[in-house]
Amino acid sequence: MSRNKGGRHKKEIKKSRRAELRLTEAEFEKLIQLEEETGVNRSSLFIKRVLENQDFIITKEVIIQLAKVGAEIGRVGNNINQLAKHANTIIKNHQLPPEIISQYNDLLGLHLLQERELYKVLRQMYRVMKS
Repeated sequence: MSRNKGGRHKKEIKKSRRAELRLTEAEFEKLIQLEEETGVNRSSLFIKRVLENQDFIITKEVIIQLAKVGAEIGRVGNNINQLAKHANTIIKNHQLPPEIISQYNDLLGLHLLQERELYKVLRQMYRVMKS
């Protein structure tokens, strides 16, 4: 039987020092926009960008792009499966046209390319979240 791991949180280091910054109106608007886009508060933005030299922040836009890539990979995978099924049906009759093999190889290449891009972004996101 597993033990309940809930309960009191471990103490975090209390932030007691304050830093102030003066910005132009344009810089302040840019800061507000970045804060809204990322969903990260100003303090965390400064800490991540300035002190930790982190230039990649997971934003709503990143999540939207990942969803698009995931959907596209799903469509390509579906097409690959349909072609493979069709090819297997035709192989039984010993009449596999070269166009089917060519189309299959093209879609498989596209699928692998998109999959590599997705993994690259996910690894980058993991590194950011880990630090």
